[in-house]
Amino acid sequence: MALNFLIGKSEIKIKSDNPTGLANEFSKRNIPIKRITSKKGEMSVCVSFLRLNTIKEICKNKDCDIVSIKSKGILPKLYRYRLRYGIFAGIIISLILIFICSNIVLKIEITGGNSELNSEIMALLKQQNIKVGRFIPNIDFSKAESYMMLNSNNFAWITIRNSGANLVVDVLEKTKEPEMDKIRPVTNLIASHSGVITDVNVYIGKLRKVVGNKVKKGDVLVAGKYRAESVDESQKDKAKLMLFHSKGEIYADYDESITFEQKFMDEKEIIIDDDKTRKYFTIFDLEIPISIGKKVTGNYILKDSRKNFSFLGFKLPIGISKKIYDKYYFEKVKLTKKQAKRKLKRKIKLYEKNFLKDKKIINKKVKTRVTKKGVKMTVKYKLNGNIAVEKELLTK
Repeated sequence: MALNFLIGKSEIKIKSDNPTGLANEFSKRNIPIKRITSKKGEMSVCVSFLRLNTIKEICKNKDCDIVSIKSKGILPKLYRYRLRYGIFAGIIISLILIFICSNIVLKIEITGGNSELNSEIMALLKQQNIKVGRFIPNIDFSKAESYMMLNSNNFAWITIRNSGANLVVDVLEKTKEPEMDKIRPVTNLIASHSGVITDVNVYIGKLRKVVGNKVKKGDVLVAGKYRAESVDESQKDKAKLMLFHSKGEIYADYDESITFEQKFMDEKEIIIDDDKTRKYFTIFDLEIPISIGKKVTGNYILKDSRKNFSFLGFKLPIGISKKIYDKYYFEKVKLTKKQAKRKLKRKIKLYEKNFLKDKKIINKKVKTRVTKKGVKMTVKYKLNGNIAVEKELLTK
């Protein structure tokens, strides 16, 4: 069906005194007739467009007049413009350009890198003659990836692929190992809060405080400098001096208090949805404005979207970019006591989520105080958590 539409068909009306003889001539010439009718000396014939000239020749030899010819399909339409060479030249040139643009590198994109890493990648690609204008089918991606991994110590992995005419390099930078001090400093673990110890986990160092002991802020919990135990008490000062970088976790119940404040006069962010929209015609990274309007200024939240044109399954580096600028501003608002308290409760929840997530809240008491300017909430927590922090010691 599609082939018939492509080749086309012709409906021909012929005046003939001998329609039977004409039909026999068609049969002798092996012309496949799709439909043939005869009425009052006029014959109607439906044939493939490719056999139209043969039909004309037979009619001329038989002195038959062709009354009308109606051709349908793609080939008949193109045949009408056969003498307009500029159209066909333009089509051929367009197809050649599309083929070239679909098979040469028009842009190199690097994802996952940084400015320094990108420069190195571009240099390594250039060493392999992979650059803008290179014929894509001639690029051996696997070989290029291996070359780049062997010639750089900065990649954890790297892949090269093409998306249409774009050459895409996906890279993951190798995590550099931190430089470790050969000699670690001697440290104690001291208490960051005053409280009562509930649990201890000592990995390195000598434990000074045990479960149940009360400690004050700054007390040494685990010592990194101490004398080894001596069997003979009189030789205690001569025992070996032990120096360690203390490691451990000391859990304790302790109190913590924090005050949150919310003023009655507050600022509220007002956003005007879809305040301004601008469209751009994009060629690679170049943006050409196609919307009428002044340059957008002020405080805006930008929403950017881009759609590239496609041809024959290939995404072209040409498209339409749409940018929506939602204007926002801050407006002074006066809060009621109820609204201020609600905002304070949200602040307290946020504080607990961000700063107390690794601690256990045993209980808390909230004291609220209203002033002329606003509301204050003081929260007294009873917490359980690790209170051990490192403190470096100077050693001779």
